[in-house]
Amino acid sequence: MKNVAVLMAGGRGQRFWPHSRFDTPKQLLSITGGNSMIRETINRVLPLIDLSDVFISTTEDLFDSIKDALPEIDYLNYILEPVGKDTAACIGLAAVIIEHRYKDPDTTMITLPIDHIIKDSGIFLEVIKEACVLARETGNLITIGIKPSRPEIGYGYICAGEEAVKTDNITACVVKNFTEKPDLETAIKFISEKNYLWNSGIFVWTCEDILNAIKKEVPKLYHGLMKIKDSLGTLNKKEIVKEVFYGLEKISIDYAIMEKVSNRLVVKGDFSWDDIGSWTSMERIFPKDKDGNVIQGEHEGVDTKGCVIVNDEGLIVTIGLSDLIIISSGDIKLIYPKKREGDLKKIIKSMANNEKYKKYL
Repeated sequence: MKNVAVLMAGGRGQRFWPHSRFDTPKQLLSITGGNSMIRETINRVLPLIDLSDVFISTTEDLFDSIKDALPEIDYLNYILEPVGKDTAACIGLAAVIIEHRYKDPDTTMITLPIDHIIKDSGIFLEVIKEACVLARETGNLITIGIKPSRPEIGYGYICAGEEAVKTDNITACVVKNFTEKPDLETAIKFISEKNYLWNSGIFVWTCEDILNAIKKEVPKLYHGLMKIKDSLGTLNKKEIVKEVFYGLEKISIDYAIMEKVSNRLVVKGDFSWDDIGSWTSMERIFPKDKDGNVIQGEHEGVDTKGCVIVNDEGLIVTIGLSDLIIISSGDIKLIYPKKREGDLKKIIKSMANNEKYKKYL
């Protein structure tokens, strides 16, 4: 039985603007130093997956940038969406193409976001390896849950029920329910109850099982995917994919499938994990100075506390500032209070509607 990895690499990573722009999307950034996030993800799965079985799912407008950065990935291993329609459509398209490629409905997909930090790679690989076996043998849709280390309001949560399977390397539990990004009070309650896990967004299933779930829960998407399936290997494939995608609802795999199906299990991932989602996540990745600042680049400050300062050129000088995000990226300087991080997309949308400032995106 074949295991394949599908790296979800769509989107531009607006929460990392201005480092992340049209010509340098988040996937190609080296947020933690060293390799880009997408290359780190590839390297993470290579001990388990052959390079020829690594697929990149992204949008057509990002293809050239990503392909240039990853020349070792075969052109045919890019799964291109004409427009982003969230993870349900992304995963459905990948399942149809991979099933067609390998001619085997039991081909097992390991679906991974590219913006994770996973330090315990050996444990991670053992968990994923056994999750693949579990998915094939039981027909369940497997999600990887992470034991929470803090009451995080930026992640979804999974309530784990009774134990279903236990081996030397994994514990799989029945999923009682999903909760999407709770408020702080609820997150604190989840931590105290001990049976809640972070939803990592890492999934394992066979092509057949995920397509059957889509058929039952999202029939319109399934109908579109079957049209695409019939076009594979023909000259009009690209046009059919475009026609289908522009008519699809934008919906995540969690809302569309995982919250509804009964054949689902959560496998506890006992490895160090974090989601590099925004500038504030830098505080969890890099050490802080004596005043609680995370500094990347040249900076001199007096009475500066609790700030994230990223500077790619020259010197930033601060006096009497606290709890700010300060980013200097080429021709753009971005400054905002950490608590206003949710408004970053608003200013980007405003700039996108201003001909004078579009060039900075």
